[in-house]
Amino acid sequence: MTHMDLAAYRTDLRRFVLRLTGNADLADDIVQDTLVRALTSSAGFSGRAKPLTWLSAIALNVLRDHYRRPATRTETELDEDALTALPGEGEDADMVLMQGEMGACITTHIMALPERLRDVLILHDMAEADHAEVALALGISEGNARVLLHRARIALRGRLAGQCRLDFGRDAIPCTPRDGGAP
Repeated sequence: MTHMDLAAYRTDLRRFVLRLTGNADLADDIVQDTLVRALTSSAGFSGRAKPLTWLSAIALNVLRDHYRRPATRTETELDEDALTALPGEGEDADMVLMQGEMGACITTHIMALPERLRDVLILHDMAEADHAEVALALGISEGNARVLLHRARIALRGRLAGQCRLDFGRDAIPCTPRDGGAP
């Protein structure tokens, strides 16, 4: 795989990482690190999975490394997140901010899942890899990928139900933290 081939996936890869992080600057950094790792390990790409699936798996490792480092999210970074999420003209400011908060909350719960469940869920539901591609990327059987995806969805649903109050009909803010619950 050549440098030009990798560059063709930058936009899709950035979209994938942005959905995970909710932070444009962090997404750009993760994508850059992912492409560098991919260039240095392009011999590891066998061509059996889609290139974007392979890159997404690398991005997960880069993101995992990022969150393992101490103090990766500072107050300044959180403030910058809020500023970049400000609505444009004609957008509802409350809705834009609420969507950003909900996305960050869901991402926190996804990242708290056990590693194998998290990886399967992210690759399948967010990177849009099929079961066979997930299996190849993670070195597991396709049947195991299906089972892990099912378990991941149940675990995420349980975490969200235990930590959030969802009210889509009566409340202006449909998802609020339960009292005393932390992600």
